[in-house]
Amino acid sequence: MESFTWATATTNDPEAAKVAVLLPGSGYPVEGPLLFWVGELLGELGWHVQAVRWTPDDSPSENPHAFAANAAESAFAASPESRQRLVVAKSFSSLSIPWAEQTRTPGIWLTPLLTDARVRNTVATTSKNDLFIGGTKDKLWDGGRKSETAGTFLEVPGADHSLQIPNDWRASQEAQTEVFGRIEQFVLGLDGVEGWITSTT
Repeated sequence: MESFTWATATTNDPEAAKVAVLLPGSGYPVEGPLLFWVGELLGELGWHVQAVRWTPDDSPSENPHAFAANAAESAFAASPESRQRLVVAKSFSSLSIPWAEQTRTPGIWLTPLLTDARVRNTVATTSKNDLFIGGTKDKLWDGGRKSETAGTFLEVPGADHSLQIPNDWRASQEAQTEVFGRIEQFVLGLDGVEGWITSTT
């Protein structure tokens, strides 16, 4: 994997700087619309945004949870020092949810793999108020885990694993616009919430 700077923070003060990492899905790059517009949103709000791109030599199959966690840690390590941090992950990269719980890093999880046992167990026991977003037509969403006591779950009616409404681009655009609005509200509510990065190896 490799990471690159998507947006530069509006301050160099580590006490005030905010760093967000964008993690792609297995076949959904950070240039895809969901992550692209979140990157733009965060940049406009003054965050340093570090985006991750998979490379041909990546081999996540042996330990996908550790692979996703390492991608997040590596991207944060390449970013400026900051007390406030955020991870935004699509699909496969939501396997870093156990790592985010261990490091107490706030997260926005786009179409997370809620059918994964480790992810499910972490979400069931967390006290973090993360944002989880999925569609009713996404088999990996698993109903949005509505019984959980922590976290905010946004379910998009009729949306698939790309948060698109099949065969209806207008409805897809409207639904994603609502999603970005909810993400902006979540991010604005993070002021003062610190995410600490510690090694998991």
